[in-house]
Amino acid sequence: MTPELFNIIGFFIFIIGLCIGSFLNVVSLRAFTGESIVLPPSKCPKCGAKIKPYDNIPVLSYLILGGKCRNCKGSISIQYPIVEFVTGIGFLCLYNMFAPLMFDLPVRWQNFVLFPFFLIIFSLSVVISVTDIKEKVVFDIHTIPLLVIIILFKFSGGTAMFGDALLGMFAGAVLMELLSGIGWVLVRKRAFGTGDTYIAASMGALLGVKMFVVALVTAIIIQMAFIIPSFIKKLANDGEYKLITLFGVFTVMLIFYKLPTFDAFSDVIKYIFVILLTIVGIYLCKLVLTLKSLKENPTYWPFGPSLLIAMFLVAMYGGIIQHFYLTLVY
Repeated sequence: MTPELFNIIGFFIFIIGLCIGSFLNVVSLRAFTGESIVLPPSKCPKCGAKIKPYDNIPVLSYLILGGKCRNCKGSISIQYPIVEFVTGIGFLCLYNMFAPLMFDLPVRWQNFVLFPFFLIIFSLSVVISVTDIKEKVVFDIHTIPLLVIIILFKFSGGTAMFGDALLGMFAGAVLMELLSGIGWVLVRKRAFGTGDTYIAASMGALLGVKMFVVALVTAIIIQMAFIIPSFIKKLANDGEYKLITLFGVFTVMLIFYKLPTFDAFSDVIKYIFVILLTIVGIYLCKLVLTLKSLKENPTYWPFGPSLLIAMFLVAMYGGIIQHFYLTLVY
């Protein structure tokens, strides 16, 4: 295949992804109402007017209408174009990653299944993420098919792949339940919902035990990237400047610890620094756990999307991510 033809097909894959994203909006939103995903046709949630085909073009219609219903001029949720665009980009990325395998020699049937397989589990992941972000709800009707499709895919690869998938599924589910149990011990509440356990089981089935651990660490980092800014903003609003300062000191110390210049110090100084870093970290955790305003109004961001993003990152770039973590540790 010529590069020009590959790019043309990629453009159409992107357009198909936009259209699928429009459908995924319907699937996710109607999961809350229990309506069929086929009928009735799409309508304005405010005035109930049926949406005309020319007003239902992914992303483009939203821009043309200025984010307002043509009939009642009510605002249209930004969720619609965001989900459509993200799905389109996701389809394009998966095409660039997996479609070339279909033309590798020798040609194997697994290479033809790999690309559509990832498109399907990506689409389900988008639906799960939308419901989790919107209402902090993960539906079994979305997570169980995700797990089943992954298990069936691994089963088609032979006994070894199927056994690895079952072991990974079990490890993912057990580890997520253990993490949830830690939350119960600390605050008498599950740290994660049962929906996240199904997602973790799917991750383990797809990636295997070893790479599941890499994905879980990645998911925690992604989660912290979402939570920390809002957490610091909340602390500032509550006047908790001592905690903000201590968090900044701990972050600077942690960065300094990994700088190449740190190696220039003697072993004694290094040990003292590590002890100080540990003490600051423990004290910081103690302050956070005893923060009254945090208990009354906790900062929350659903963990499901972070898990799913990590699953795809590790599925596509697992070796690079694992090498990066090992570089940080050693």
